[in-house]
Amino acid sequence: MAVLRNSMFQEILFPSDEDESLGSQGQLFLQKVLRHHLAPDSLVMNFPIVIFDFETTGLDSLRDRIIEIGAIKYVKGERVGDFSSLIKPEVPLPEIITKITGITEEMLEGQPAIEAVMPGFLQFIDKSVLVAHNAEFDMAFLRSAAQRQGYQIDYPCFCTLKMARQLLPDLESKNLDTLAKHYELSFAARHRSIGDCEVTGSVLNNLLRKEGLHLQQWKDFESVQVV
Repeated sequence: MAVLRNSMFQEILFPSDEDESLGSQGQLFLQKVLRHHLAPDSLVMNFPIVIFDFETTGLDSLRDRIIEIGAIKYVKGERVGDFSSLIKPEVPLPEIITKITGITEEMLEGQPAIEAVMPGFLQFIDKSVLVAHNAEFDMAFLRSAAQRQGYQIDYPCFCTLKMARQLLPDLESKNLDTLAKHYELSFAARHRSIGDCEVTGSVLNNLLRKEGLHLQQWKDFESVQVV
């Protein structure tokens, strides 16, 4: 227990009896809950912001798997760190995913499994506010992948797609390509995780500086949060 309390999981909440379960060998299995909450009146930009994006083998967070993680951390608007890794999944890579992302089976050969990558990613996002475009998709994959390793994720997260739908109702589409064109942004590596994070970060910055000036406290983000 002392190791856990002195690690990145020092704020883990040890579950009550009803949160404990027995594994296949009859051993007690302890779920680790990674939790970070914001008070309603918290100024969101006072916390580290992590823009993250996953490339996956498909759309089903229970059946499909993550093949690439990308994330960028901002503190007070300054980019302070990146996280990027290809991941070898235990399921086949569909051709359509290769066509969309450019990621091939050959690129994934020799890459680490998600079990080796997830602890480092959880360390990277610790005590941060998570942001993604269509965040419900990415959060579903994050929670599924983490749960398979014995973690429950309870972090604050909001969605730039939801923001764009609310703040730019007249824009024909709210995908990243259309939003980038709307704000006259340029980008190089779309449909790769870090590239999509860079675009999302620039879109978020524009939304907050222009149409979303009223978004300051966590309670202001209620309608675009992902829970």
